[in-house]
Amino acid sequence: MFIWSFFKRHGKQIAFHTLSCLAIGALLLVAYSAYQYKQMTNQWYAPIDGAKGSAKQAAVSLPPRDLLTGTEPLKPFVALLLGVDSRDGESARSDTMMLAAIHPGKQSVYLLAIPRDSYMELPGKGYDKVNHAMAFGGPKMVKESLEKYLQIKIDRYISVDFDGFRQIVDELGGVTVDVKKRMKYSDPSDDTYIDIQPGLQTLSGEQALDYARYRKSDLGKEDSDYMRIDRQQEILKALASKGTSLQVYTKAFSLMEILGQHVKTDLTEQEIASLLLSYGDGTPNSIQADTLVGQDERIWHNGIVGWYHLVPTSERERARQQIVKEVTP
Repeated sequence: MFIWSFFKRHGKQIAFHTLSCLAIGALLLVAYSAYQYKQMTNQWYAPIDGAKGSAKQAAVSLPPRDLLTGTEPLKPFVALLLGVDSRDGESARSDTMMLAAIHPGKQSVYLLAIPRDSYMELPGKGYDKVNHAMAFGGPKMVKESLEKYLQIKIDRYISVDFDGFRQIVDELGGVTVDVKKRMKYSDPSDDTYIDIQPGLQTLSGEQALDYARYRKSDLGKEDSDYMRIDRQQEILKALASKGTSLQVYTKAFSLMEILGQHVKTDLTEQEIASLLLSYGDGTPNSIQADTLVGQDERIWHNGIVGWYHLVPTSERERARQQIVKEVTP
């Protein structure tokens, strides 16, 4: 009786204070989220020409979405995606290389994998494997090489190192993959030890990286680079499917911390926010995967006979037209 009488007299006050506390808590959470987001984007913002201030001012070719009304998505653009193998005392190598034609208005992404042994002209270095461009001149040289090779404009780049990839996968609880065969390979010289059993399973970050990188085998026939690219695209799709899950939001702070330490990009803070609004609204996103196809040939290069991936002009034109089509408003 006393409790009922107490709530009858003070119920409105209690409700008001409860709502006030919840509102203050929500505001603090939003403020902290905004702070973490800004910290992350400041950490990973790395203009391709190294001029941080001027590049940020120049990044106006991708008008950001109106964050208040949410009516205008970012205009379509092409991004260079790099998976970087960076080890102590060695130049970074681009182990994975893709072009992404991104159309936020349609919530679509067209991924074109570039075989890492593709033979092309590297600015100032002559003809070589595109994989070497990262070591010679970083993302800028990779971008310029591919722009000339495919006759397209690349607007932005995003690179993630291997350690960051492992941590992201682990933070999301792994990725589910149907492994088609036993994968076993070891190379003590660079601490590579791959041993994955076949079957449907959830791979950890370390296993997912091994699965994506696997090509050489201790058990018999080796995989082609195309098979390797297929697995890389499979992992990317599996991660993308988790990108709109509730799990991502519950682990937003820890994911932002990982991304801030292991990702580099010249996408601005406003552009990233706009992309998150476009692709994270719950509507299914469309991801189409493709590969630049050619053939491996032995050719003379700098007095040495080596294997290089040669892509015919017709195939490069096919890829160019597809990219242009995907980013046409």
